[in-house]
Amino acid sequence: MSIDIFKARLSGGGARANQFRVIMNSPPALATPGLDSTESTSFMVKAASLPGQTIAEIPVNFRGRQLFLAGDRTFEPWAVTVINDVEFSVRNAMEQWQLDISQLDSGIGATNNDYLLSRAFVEQLNKDDTVLARYEFFNMFPQSIGAIELNMGTADEVETFEISFDYSHWERVI
Repeated sequence: MSIDIFKARLSGGGARANQFRVIMNSPPALATPGLDSTESTSFMVKAASLPGQTIAEIPVNFRGRQLFLAGDRTFEPWAVTVINDVEFSVRNAMEQWQLDISQLDSGIGATNNDYLLSRAFVEQLNKDDTVLARYEFFNMFPQSIGAIELNMGTADEVETFEISFDYSHWERVI
């Protein structure tokens, strides 16, 4: 293998980790008149990931040996890091979403599945903003909203926090 073959296979200079877009609406119950939640979320997501998956193994014993068969597929939680604005717009929407699922003071919560977001996307972009890969998430909700660390010694940083989403499955669209 020569450097020229390697260079030819790395067309476009390779995919870049900083070229991505997250597209996510709030569930219909949280829609705010006059606020485009899709646009707000897209610009405030600082980091995301392309989703992971695992196919579990089922060991079957036979005469002192093990044969491993493919089991059920599981999906890793999807984590995003969000830049916090002074209105706390994304954080407020996520906290309200969790409140709709389960109230803090009573534990009373959703009695149907309307809290599940039916679609969200993460896209890997090329340097010219064309979409290289697009993953679509189904039946998603915010499983955890991370803490915002406050510290007097960080005068030159903008607050960020993580959100971890659980979902039923994803599909690779592109």
